[in-house]
Amino acid sequence: MLKTTTAALLATTAHLPAAQAVKKKVIVIGGGIGGLSCAYDLMERGHDVTVLEASKRSGGHVKTIYDPLPDGLYADVGAEQFCNPGYEAYRHWVRKFDLPVLEYRRRRDMYRMVRGQWRTEEDLAEAKMQREFGFNEREVAYMQAHGWMEMSRLYFGTMAGKFKDEHQPFGNGLDDLDHITAADWMASVGASEAAREFSGAGRLSTKGQPPTESDVSALYRIWQEAVVQMRGLPVFKREVFRLKGGNQLLPDTFAMHLGARIRKNCPVLSVAHDAHSVAVTFTDGRDAKPQTLKADHVVFAIAPMLLGNTLEVTPELPEAKRFALANTPMSVGSRVLLQAKTRFWESDALPSINLVTGNGHMSLVYECASEVPGESCVLMGTGQVAQTPEETLAAFRKFYPGKNKDTIERCIVHQWWKEEPLAINCERTPFPLGKLVKIWPQLIQPVGRLHFAGAAYDTLPWGQDAATLSARRVAEAISQA
Repeated sequence: MLKTTTAALLATTAHLPAAQAVKKKVIVIGGGIGGLSCAYDLMERGHDVTVLEASKRSGGHVKTIYDPLPDGLYADVGAEQFCNPGYEAYRHWVRKFDLPVLEYRRRRDMYRMVRGQWRTEEDLAEAKMQREFGFNEREVAYMQAHGWMEMSRLYFGTMAGKFKDEHQPFGNGLDDLDHITAADWMASVGASEAAREFSGAGRLSTKGQPPTESDVSALYRIWQEAVVQMRGLPVFKREVFRLKGGNQLLPDTFAMHLGARIRKNCPVLSVAHDAHSVAVTFTDGRDAKPQTLKADHVVFAIAPMLLGNTLEVTPELPEAKRFALANTPMSVGSRVLLQAKTRFWESDALPSINLVTGNGHMSLVYECASEVPGESCVLMGTGQVAQTPEETLAAFRKFYPGKNKDTIERCIVHQWWKEEPLAINCERTPFPLGKLVKIWPQLIQPVGRLHFAGAAYDTLPWGQDAATLSARRVAEAISQA
């Protein structure tokens, strides 16, 4: 199944006729968007599905908040956006349920702090400034032809054609590059220091500073670029969209259709499996006494770290699978909201309020819920794992490039570790240097009747895209089993 192309997988929308389908009992562990979309897909295919969600809400890292924001304002404090092209499985569900879609202008007219100065998109597109930053003539010519945000494709894209199967990063003559950092490889093929910096390749290795597992391997970066090209996607997703009223609308729609098949406040304690069936033991919030459900298949739709740390699997998962789960890193942060009386930035000569700040307390700034009428507004950004509203507001007022006084009334820091400890993970981050061969494709492969879906379990770690696409893959595999 892993050799199935994304296009072929997405084309599998016609389910087996009821007379031919073999009805299976399936337990989905985790009620995030991956688990819910998988459960709904299975239900549509005629299977008997139960979703066990440990927390008191479904939706996982897709979360829209309204309180305590005034005047109908809201904010997506988890998954923010989707794009087109891309997010094919996600957009399939949006179309099916006829959900309202809005253009999200958060990546338009971005204003960036680059090397200590604010720069517009026009500044960064100028050949003169690109030379001043230190890009070589080959790089400048490429950026002038393709756009400065596509610059990394000049290097990683030239090797991407060696990959024929997006699920297989090995056997393409590049295996050794998993032990070479992206920065070192780029330098070896003539990339400037500026190109390495702007592409996020990291630092060069030296005798005094050898590479570490935190460095990204060249193979990983080339493989990811190959997948992006295979799917016909840009390097930078500028055209992005969101659901009107909040992205939680999609998981809520799944939940409405699944109804009583979802059991909330039911943390799983253990999973026992053999060649014929599985048994899941859990507690119900209404009754502390453990209960056990039996099924034909189980879908783990939870983050790898939770799977490895919070429940027991008998017999134990194979060593290779355990290693892959334990060494798959996921990003964790907070969402920062600034509620203001007015759109104060409009009186300043700024290209937009879409800021890339370089400040860890609010690395990005943009407006959300802009379609809500009225003068009040909400700005949002990404912060550190833990920080206070006071620290956040002080940071904003320090880096804000405008001259006029802001009208901010409230700062809200949504700390996932505190608010939603079972859904703290966002997107998968690059695998440790030299570990790709030990993690992939072991990470996404089923173990007997145990299957794995969610944001961590797809070739491209694009949040809702990865979650819904991996869910479709799992639903198809169970149906065909």
